[in-house]
Amino acid sequence: MTTTSLQGFGVTIQVNPQAIPTSEDQALVQRFLDGEESAFTQITLKYRKQVYAVAYRFTRNHAEADDLTQETFIRAYNGLANFRQEASLKTWLLKICTNLSINLTRSGRVTKDSGDAVEDHDHGKGAVSEARLIQEQRHEELYAAINQLPPKQKETLLLKTFQDMTCEEVAKIMKCSPGTVKANVFNAVKKLRTLLKVGVNS
Repeated sequence: MTTTSLQGFGVTIQVNPQAIPTSEDQALVQRFLDGEESAFTQITLKYRKQVYAVAYRFTRNHAEADDLTQETFIRAYNGLANFRQEASLKTWLLKICTNLSINLTRSGRVTKDSGDAVEDHDHGKGAVSEARLIQEQRHEELYAAINQLPPKQKETLLLKTFQDMTCEEVAKIMKCSPGTVKANVFNAVKKLRTLLKVGVNS
């Protein structure tokens, strides 16, 4: 388990990247293409949490995130024969999920959810302490500010910061240069500082 912090916001997000050697992913893909259906089940089990996390970060809606996760793996199942392995399997799956999530959020069809954290959805809720309520409030304030960012900045920040991805991985998903990723993140963080400051003072 690693932690990612948005410096200056007092919010720390826990992430659990499940890195898999490329050779192992290539073997799983090849086994599936050779007709072994269980190989795709293994792919799903290995990457489902990461795909779901991306969908939820974009939608903040558990039901929508579940649907997007399912749709991502349906598309991957149907398109795996065309996967060129120029990028990692994880990056390819997250790109599918990101595109689906962006299309959904831009359509305006996402309804407001309870706002529970992804970890709550995965593991169930425990006793809610005062400290936890404060942390959740900070998360909600942060996400409300993120939703006010320009689309490209928002999309880049969600992938780079909350998915603990490299600039190169984000660049492949966003179809831009690593330099553009860095610029988007810099501008997004700068704007967030302003938005959160306004929220605190209003």
